[in-house]
Amino acid sequence: MSCEKDNIDSFSAEPAINFVNDSLQYSFIQEVADEYILEVPVAIIGSTADYDRYFEVEVLDDEETTATTDLYEIIEGKVPAGEYTGNLYVKLKKDPVLDDTSVSLHLSSIASDDFTIGNTDTNTTKIIWTNKIVIPAWTYFRYFFTRYPSSAAYRVFLATTGLTTFSITDYQEVGAVGAQALGQAFGDYLRQYEIDNGTPLLHDDGDNVGQEIIPIY
Repeated sequence: MSCEKDNIDSFSAEPAINFVNDSLQYSFIQEVADEYILEVPVAIIGSTADYDRYFEVEVLDDEETTATTDLYEIIEGKVPAGEYTGNLYVKLKKDPVLDDTSVSLHLSSIASDDFTIGNTDTNTTKIIWTNKIVIPAWTYFRYFFTRYPSSAAYRVFLATTGLTTFSITDYQEVGAVGAQALGQAFGDYLRQYEIDNGTPLLHDDGDNVGQEIIPIY
C-alpha cells in the first residue's frame, strides 16, 4: 500500500502536459490580417492549482518542420488557475509564399517549472498553415449544404454563409432553422451559377471530382 501511495503522491506532485490534437490546420483564405493567434489546446495530467501555470515547448528540427522562423512566433503556453485544460498560443504569419504551398511546425512539450513532459504519444503536435483552401471535416456540412466535400463546394460555403466551419458548435449557435437557411442560400447560389453559366458547378477535387455539386436544399 505504501508503494501505491508513493506513486499517487509522485503523480500529484508532477503534473504533465498532453496535447489534445496530434495536428491542427489553419488557412488565411478568409483572414484579412497578416497574423493569426492560433490556440493549441492541451490537457493536464495531475491536479489543478490555485494559480496560473505555464508550460514550455520546443520546435523539433525534423522533416515535419518546414516553416522558417519568420513565419511564426511561439507566444506562451498557459493553464489557468483551477483548470485541467489550457492553450499554447502561437502567432502564425501570412506570407505570399503560402499562396502555393503550406508550411508546418512540429512541436514537443518540454519540462518547465510547472509541468513535466506528458505521455510519449501525446507530447507532440503539428501545426500546418497556408493561404490556400483547407477543407474542414465535412461531418455536419453534408446534412445542410452538399453531401461531398471539395474545394469548389467549400468556396461556395465561404461565399454564402460568412462562416469558415460548420461543426456541432456552429449548428447549435444557428439552430435548425438557421442551418436550413444557410443551406438554402448555398443551394440558391449553385442554381444561379447554373443559370448564369449554362452548366452546373462541379467538384474540382476530392473523390467526386468532375461531378456536379448537388445541394441539400
